[in-house]
Amino acid sequence: MEFRKTTECEIDRIMAILMDGKAALGALGIDQWQGPGYPERSIVAADVARGESYAVEDAPDHIAATAMVSFSGEPDYDEIEGAWLTDGTSSAPSYGVVHRVAVGADSLGRGAARFILESAERLAREKGARSVRVDTHPGNVPMLTLVASCGFTECGIIRIKHADGGVPERVAFEKLV
Repeated sequence: MEFRKTTECEIDRIMAILMDGKAALGALGIDQWQGPGYPERSIVAADVARGESYAVEDAPDHIAATAMVSFSGEPDYDEIEGAWLTDGTSSAPSYGVVHRVAVGADSLGRGAARFILESAERLAREKGARSVRVDTHPGNVPMLTLVASCGFTECGIIRIKHADGGVPERVAFEKLV
């Protein structure tokens, strides 16, 4: 598998993968990503333009999964019920953040989501970050299980501002790198 930045011409495939993820969450009865239009194409295009959209290729010319990985801070992480392992804030981030993790329906069960988290850790080390942070809906058992199995520590609860009428609470995790 290869972890690389997404190009503009791949946005349609990234959107298809995100819609697969949205459908999977809906099938589990999770309200995350179930609002109208989210995740929006404009968000993915902005991620690509900033160099923060990543793709996992599991075969030549086949994108299996996607995620956004950023090192510019996350305002929703400035307030937490609990405590982060590191003291970085959105105005002075010492961490990387992983958002919008999704695997295409045709690629489930091949380890692509785990590969995303491992690759985010590698990027964090390369960029001199102290840790990687990720959050997920409290009902997203597959993601909760994956994050814990990858050695992330549950740190508490954060509240996102863009819950689209769904539950704003997210379980927050961090892993030192």
